[in-house]
Amino acid sequence: MKPSRFDSFIADMQDVARKTHRALRTGARSLAAMPWPALLVCAIVLACLLTIVPLALTLFVGFLLLKLVAAAVFGRRPAQIVE
Repeated sequence: MKPSRFDSFIADMQDVARKTHRALRTGARSLAAMPWPALLVCAIVLACLLTIVPLALTLFVGFLLLKLVAAAVFGRRPAQIVE
């Protein structure tokens, strides 16, 4: 006999699979109905997002780590701005 928690887990996974299948089917229908220029624009925007956003996040983390290492090595605090 299976535990009831396992049955609820299986039911949840089936629900997730059903909703994912419905979303993918809806997305495929939307893509099929798009004209070629709109599809090209969507592809270019998606390509830019997939390349620029990770690059910006990587550079941000890299410079942040560089700043922390420099502060640890040189041990100086930034000068206070006097008004």
